[in-house]
Amino acid sequence: MAKPDPESSALKEQLADALAQVDSLQSAVADAEARAETCRERVSALQSEIEAARGENERLGARLRESAVKYRDARLAAAPEIPADLVTGEELEEIEGQLAAAERVVAEMREKMERERRRETPSVPAGAPVRRAPDFSGLPPAEKIRVGLEQASRGGG
Repeated sequence: MAKPDPESSALKEQLADALAQVDSLQSAVADAEARAETCRERVSALQSEIEAARGENERLGARLRESAVKYRDARLAAAPEIPADLVTGEELEEIEGQLAAAERVVAEMREKMERERRRETPSVPAGAPVRRAPDFSGLPPAEKIRVGLEQASRGGG
């Protein structure tokens, strides 16, 4: 039997170590690939969930807008003095702000119209005026007689 060569023994050991490292690396690669596949599947599932959530979000947003429009219509129906074209919002905060502004405009217009009405309407003192007998002192005697006869014939004596 030939004596083993120390150099070849060292090479064999290095080769065995290298093969063990290759096996270890191949195992690590296989684990990494399996984890990557699991991650890809999870990402795909999450993307599906995101798409479903977006669809639900859009559906809920549409329902919210519909509800806000119904709310706006109900508020306008309850306040017929507010012109509908002053309140066009489709979100609750926007509708509330526009309603408040429209109510201020309507109140200002009412006040202005009331001031105009008061300005155009002559002021009449409250109550009936004091009734006095007509003053005939400045009439000529013949006219006084005629007025007296007219009053007597009417019974106003």
